[in-house]
Amino acid sequence: MLIEMVVVIAVSALVMTAALLSLFQIALGSARTNNEVVAQTNVNYAALRIKKDIQMARYSNLSEGVPQNLLDLSWDDATGWVSENETGHHSSRYDLFDTDLQRTYDGEMTIIGRHITSIEFTRNGQVVTCVISARSPRSIRELELNFRTHMRPEGL
Repeated sequence: MLIEMVVVIAVSALVMTAALLSLFQIALGSARTNNEVVAQTNVNYAALRIKKDIQMARYSNLSEGVPQNLLDLSWDDATGWVSENETGHHSSRYDLFDTDLQRTYDGEMTIIGRHITSIEFTRNGQVVTCVISARSPRSIRELELNFRTHMRPEGL
């Protein structure tokens, strides 16, 4: 009778240990997935802002085929909606400071992406290629987004 009770307790302990380990793995996996979703959202939002500015820009600091981690863009307003208090000239700058991607638009700085580990811009004619990498603090994987966008031609 005593041996049977010891066996039952041992088997119960093994089953409980397996159940707790499974729950722990599920919780850890969910947290890791959430961190990766946050990093992916940051990268996508940053890419959206960068794409819009590149599409408006006529001028950049990029030399043909030379990768850089800083992007300066400028353009003149082509909509005709410039008031007498505005010049119609716009500029934006993208710069990585620690792990925050900063956008300075017409002198006003905002952070458009967090947990960004690297960013690189390359120009080939009017096409700008951008590669953004990010990793959430508790994530194992590094995410990377690569896209190309055309700058506005001179004639427009």
